[in-house]
Amino acid sequence: MTLCNCPAPGDFHGLVQKTFSDRYRPEGYCHNESPTPNKGAKRSQRSAEREPWCSPESVPMIEVAESAVTYSVAVRHPLPPRAAAPRIALLGAILMALGLGLAAVIASNLIAANARDLAVNTWFWQLGQQHAWVLDAATSASWLVDGQRNIIIVPVIVIVLLVFRQWRWAVFLLVSSQVGLLISNLLKFSIARERPPFIENTGFQQHLSFPSGHTFAGFTIWAAMALIAWYLLSRRAAVPVSIVLLMVGLLQAPARLVVGKHWFTDVIGSWLIGSGWLLLVWAGFLWWLAPRSETSLVSGASPAM
Repeated sequence: MTLCNCPAPGDFHGLVQKTFSDRYRPEGYCHNESPTPNKGAKRSQRSAEREPWCSPESVPMIEVAESAVTYSVAVRHPLPPRAAAPRIALLGAILMALGLGLAAVIASNLIAANARDLAVNTWFWQLGQQHAWVLDAATSASWLVDGQRNIIIVPVIVIVLLVFRQWRWAVFLLVSSQVGLLISNLLKFSIARERPPFIENTGFQQHLSFPSGHTFAGFTIWAAMALIAWYLLSRRAAVPVSIVLLMVGLLQAPARLVVGKHWFTDVIGSWLIGSGWLLLVWAGFLWWLAPRSETSLVSGASPAM
């Protein structure tokens, strides 16, 4: 058996790509020559003399290369191609623009914004008061994503990534979480929205309602960790781990409404700005940091050196 449509010597990437498309064909099926049963052996010999890459001796090396590439693609979820980064960045910019627009509307008239949200907030608050299990679930979800936990979780995950030589993903998580925290706090202190009247808040926390920090971290930390798990863990482990991490992040919005800590538009603004920022960081990761060898094999492009 010989490998046909062989690339030029030295084009190892093209050689590996052919293992996915052409695979193996009977002897004599090299290049565009029409197969003829009685001439197959002669053509195979001429092809081997003309291009050593088509010789049977090269097949074991090709099989090893194919095995290594197949492992990274089949065992883990493949990364999106680099060409997808601009579209992801555009979507992230749109979401952030919508969130910042909502922030401007709220800041222009805080009293009116609170009055508009009061009916929705009252419904969520009463839901928690009438059903103890709903309030307990919301309280537990909020506790898990509290800043005191995140300040421990993020460094631990970063250290684990560095130990396993995944520094690109460590940079991704750090930029998403820490710059995201800066954006959230800048908006909190700039808008200074008073929290809902359902529970008593002490100190400066009373006027730091927009955006919801828990909901924001649900995207910039927990959804970011879900992405990391999706692409670094095996397919079998990635699905449940990523779903759990993502659900913890997404549940922060209703949880903060049930416990009475934030207005309805606080969590909507956090969803828009937090998800937009995560998409921008994800696009930057795909464009600048993602390993080219993995994304190029999936997309069919030549790897960057």
